[in-house]
Amino acid sequence: MNTFIQLGDFTKYHYVQHSDAPRYPYGVCGPFATQAQATAAMDRIAATFPATAFHIEHAGFAGNKRRMLTTDNAKARQRLEQLRA
Repeated sequence: MNTFIQLGDFTKYHYVQHSDAPRYPYGVCGPFATQAQATAAMDRIAATFPATAFHIEHAGFAGNKRRMLTTDNAKARQRLEQLRA
């Protein structure tokens, strides 16, 4: 798995966002270290909910939040595994 990147004072991440009903900080699923990981997650979610529009967003937390993002990423991956796509 790729690790989250700290750029300047921020730790960057990507997430899947509901296009019509945004949620923060991780949208409907996230965080992911790369846009490719977020896109793969979005494809799986969209296959399960084809009538819903999703897109990828990126964000960052101030400071070194790699450990927190890695823990939250593991939770997101568990939720993805539960989808029947």
